[in-house]
Amino acid sequence: RIGTMRFEKFRRDADARVSLLMEGCEDPQLCRRRGRRVALDEALLNEEWLHGETGLGHAMFFYIVACFEHEIETTTGMPLFRNGVDPERSSDRGNRCSLASEHMVCMFMHHTWTGCAQESLQGVYGIDQTTASRNIRLVRGIMADSGMLPTDMALMEELGSMPPRKAEAVVGGVINMDLTHFEIEDPADKESNDEAYSHKAGTTTAKSLHACIAGGLVCISGELEGGRGSEIEYLRHRLPDVGHVTASLTDPSTPAGRRIDVNLDGGMQGAAEVLLGANVRMPHRKPPKGELTDEQEAYNSRLASERSPIENRFGEIKQNGILANRFRGSVHDLHEYRTVAFGIANLKLMMRKADGFVPDTHAEQAVEGPGPPGPHGRKPRQTFDYLRK
Repeated sequence: RIGTMRFEKFRRDADARVSLLMEGCEDPQLCRRRGRRVALDEALLNEEWLHGETGLGHAMFFYIVACFEHEIETTTGMPLFRNGVDPERSSDRGNRCSLASEHMVCMFMHHTWTGCAQESLQGVYGIDQTTASRNIRLVRGIMADSGMLPTDMALMEELGSMPPRKAEAVVGGVINMDLTHFEIEDPADKESNDEAYSHKAGTTTAKSLHACIAGGLVCISGELEGGRGSEIEYLRHRLPDVGHVTASLTDPSTPAGRRIDVNLDGGMQGAAEVLLGANVRMPHRKPPKGELTDEQEAYNSRLASERSPIENRFGEIKQNGILANRFRGSVHDLHEYRTVAFGIANLKLMMRKADGFVPDTHAEQAVEGPGPPGPHGRKPRQTFDYLRK
């Protein structure tokens, strides 16, 4: 609803700006600036173009714009944004910004989705590379750290502060856990390069642990470290602190009826020795010179189906070109891009469930969720109370 209302406001303002441009102006520089603003507005009004450039539709994109505008209005030290019909209109704080807020968000999402170089943004948005870099850092920092998106870090902090019973209810008794690798630029010195080189990925990478709860939301993320080293070593030394959830997973005295099922792939052999308070479930490995039984193969198939949410979230974040290709930047930059990507993936999942689309990954078809019929005849699922602002 927020995204739709913000889009309708943008459409009205865009029509008014077209009228101003058609009336003409005496200042050629002002006329060129209005013309570029109108051209960018027309691009955003085209949903096919917007989805191709950012991976988002109108409702979700303008919801993010509305949240971003709320953050810059309530945070001191923000630049002045050109909003409304008048291109000279701005707020009372900071320095004037060359782009409107919706165009700045679009530029950042375009850069993240396609993985394009910042230099290529100059021609489209009419700004120099320095301004593009500064604006990208501004938007990225707000989207990653402000809590405007249901990012993995924001949800992990919220989940960690919950009392035990509420945390267990939110987790839903199941955690799907896995590590993912991000290809990075080779470090300059050989020692750092040896630490980051992953023989599994065949390139220099940074890896981190992630986990999603029963509803599919990624709510647990670990630190980024060099890709070399075994997965079980990462689990032993870098298991994220999520309050009662982490304590429950590692405490051998956790009652059997309150133990969480942790679904893993075959890479973390020995995880049961670390997660002493959880029911660790891993696929059966084929014995040397032998075959799996029918029961073991059926178990592996069911487990793979249950683990599909975390694999789907990994697939969604790797659709972002900035993460799918070799990342050239600092670890801090990679952390923020990763956080924003998981926030977008979680937001997409929440919106799909709110509209009644609950994916059945095993059968590859949609099933109805509980609740009264929604606007499209499907039954929407209720999102968690702790996620509602």
